[in-house]
Parts: sequence; C-alpha cells; structure tokens
Amino acid sequence: MSKVYPFSAYDKYMSLKLDSTLWLVIVYFLRPLILEISTIQMGRGGKSQSVSGLKDLVYPDDFGLFLAFFATIPVLLLMFAYAKRKPGASAFVRTLWRNGRSLLAAAAVMNIVVIFIPFIASITHSINTFGWVQLAVAVAIIVYLYSSRRVSDTFADFPEESGVGHRKNCN
Repeated sequence: MSKVYPFSAYDKYMSLKLDSTLWLVIVYFLRPLILEISTIQMGRGGKSQSVSGLKDLVYPDDFGLFLAFFATIPVLLLMFAYAKRKPGASAFVRTLWRNGRSLLAAAAVMNIVVIFIPFIASITHSINTFGWVQLAVAVAIIVYLYSSRRVSDTFADFPEESGVGHRKNCN
C-alpha cells in the first residue's frame, strides 16, 4: 500500500490507525453500554428520574435496550481485535480486523433492526423522532463505511510479522 496518508496516521508498527470518524462510529455503536454505565453512575447520586428520562428518550422500552446490547457485539469484537493488533497476532485477530468494515456494517444493520422490532412486535405503537434519527445515522454510517477509501485501507492494513516498523513499499 502506498503511503498516501500523513505519518501521523500510522501507529508504531506503521499500520494505519483508526481515524477520528471511525472512532465516532465506534462510540456511537457503543452508546447502549455507555448509556447503561452512565445511568448506573448517575442513579447513585439520587437523580433517578432524570436518568430514566434519558434512557426512555433513547430506548422507549426495555426490550429495545436489550436488543441494542446485542448490536454492540460486532463492535466489541472489533475493539478486541484493535487491542490485539500487533505483529504475531493470532489468525482470529487478523480475521476480525480484516472484516472490521463488515463488523461495523453488521452493527449498523442491527441498530436498524433495534429501531423496528419493538414496533413490528407491537411493543410500541410508534417510532419516536430519536428512532428516525438513529435510522438516518445508521444508513449514513453504512454509506461511509463502503465509500471511504481510508476505511478500506485501515482494515486491510495489519502490522507485519517482523514488527521492526518497516514496510514494503507497493507503489
């Protein structure tokens, strides 16, 4: 891969790092976990009404929140691969990393399903505005994942086995 990115875009193994947009996508998909952890922490301060209001805005029913936790699994697998991404990593980690774009796309599709399943199952009678915004964001993320060269290059790049930080130049 030719060096089309600035030096700062590479890690100590000279492999492309996740850029800020991908980090935002990851944080967005981890929002059920972040919301749950923050509501637990906020609830300890005696502000349970404001905490439940925040939770109800994002997930009007507990079933939707339960489904949203499953939608974080592909992202958690990707984060595991990111943490283990170094020379000598296992074939499993390499496979997870190589499929990073697909894992994030799967999380986006699962987020779309989370929006509609409670409605289809008649658990809720309508989709709130926040649900429609989530749908638009998920679709935009899918478009970004498959149209961005940087995303493709990032998940195609993995540290070489030598680990000395040099790379072959494939211009």
